[in-house]
Amino acid sequence: MSFSCPHFDLDRDACRRLKTDCVPGRPGCVLAGAVFAVPVEQRLRERAEEKCAAAQRFPDSPDEPQRKT
Repeated sequence: MSFSCPHFDLDRDACRRLKTDCVPGRPGCVLAGAVFAVPVEQRLRERAEEKCAAAQRFPDSPDEPQRKT
């Protein structure tokens, strides 16, 4: 099954409605309540782990707030 979401920002792989990463089925998503092969909680946890790992590898990433020293 495939779908098209009017809130999906292809350039940023993000949800314009929720102003965060696109993870279909997350709370607030138009697909909330749908059944997925991989539970939404697991996909949210994996996305958070990926972002944490990326922040450690690239501390000056534009996604992370700049720290004043």
